[in-house]
Amino acid sequence: MVNQQTNPMRQTPLVRRLRLPQLLLVCMAGNGDNFRAMADALHVTQPAITKMAHELERTLGAAVFDRSASDARLTPFGQAVRTHAQQVLAALEHLEQDLPRYREGAAPALHLGSPSFTAAVLLARPVAQWLQQLPGARVSMRDGVSAELLAALLAGELDCVIGSLDEAAASDADLELLQFEPLYDDHVAFGTHVDTPGWRRLRTFAHLVASPWVMPPRSSQVWMALRREFTTAGHHLPRGMVEASSIPAIGEILSHAPGTIGAMRADAAHYLARQFRLRLLDIRPVVALPPVGILRLRAAPRSEPLETLLALVRTEVRALFARARTRRTAPRMSVTHGAARHPHGMKGEMAAEQARPGTAAHGRSEAAGAHAMVDGHGLGVTGSNDNNGAATPPCTIRSTR
Repeated sequence: MVNQQTNPMRQTPLVRRLRLPQLLLVCMAGNGDNFRAMADALHVTQPAITKMAHELERTLGAAVFDRSASDARLTPFGQAVRTHAQQVLAALEHLEQDLPRYREGAAPALHLGSPSFTAAVLLARPVAQWLQQLPGARVSMRDGVSAELLAALLAGELDCVIGSLDEAAASDADLELLQFEPLYDDHVAFGTHVDTPGWRRLRTFAHLVASPWVMPPRSSQVWMALRREFTTAGHHLPRGMVEASSIPAIGEILSHAPGTIGAMRADAAHYLARQFRLRLLDIRPVVALPPVGILRLRAAPRSEPLETLLALVRTEVRALFARARTRRTAPRMSVTHGAARHPHGMKGEMAAEQARPGTAAHGRSEAAGAHAMVDGHGLGVTGSNDNNGAATPPCTIRSTR
């Protein structure tokens, strides 16, 4: 172990003592490489790698590499350093990619992550408005499941994630690095073909067990939430099941298979209901998912372009729920942190939209006999903004494990 008390370099700023190849060593060790593989990759000798590792540990004041292992495993201290090393190297990679554009006077690029249909429902309009406000700007959007996006955010590959926080995919140390600003509640939604026989009787999970299913993969929050719900209710998991990571593929399957049940996030279900004229089912109990919100690194420097975009996202959320508040036939709305919420939850909002003559949802409801709103706006909301439209302060994630 490096003696932290006798290190004479501890008072000198790290920026003057660290070398970028040392950060590469940390990341490569975290990926399973040994010192020999590192030497080959960096085109140096193995003794040079060993010397570089010792200098890094002396600079940081603690052991980064576990010398007792046959390979170059990281110590717990090294694992914590790895997260920061990944972020530094990712920032440099972004800089390298953007340098040609910067030389031409272009604005910085933003790197966003979001599940694909959260992006379609919530991000499409704000991003378009942002690009109009900042001519020449560039935004890179990555989709994926929550765990993948969280890993990319922690590695510094993304500026923020618009989605939900998968705490099961994060360590206690990871959670300490994050802040989360909730935008709206989410839950599992269920869809089926408009010609599914006996759809009115499909009200509980017991009614759905015997049906064939199509849903996101087992790594998704939807699948894991349904597994918990079926197990808690004493039911076996559906035996006939198709797992698809593509939400459009789920919609295509449901549109050709009456009697098949589709399970997905609420925003994806509403999108597919519009695109494929699917029927949304009112299944009880409601299976809650983590709320959708803005997830960022707590220590990330402030970015004015990003703040401008996130302000547009918050405005979009307010606009979605303003429609619910102003529906002439809607029952009284309850308010949480200034955002409208139907007292009977999402299904109450769906029914209110369908009851309003002249709306697109009303016409689709009459045509298909659907009981659910399909315009994509029946989402619950929590903590997105106060009564004056100001954003709710983000919260630092603290582990309760």
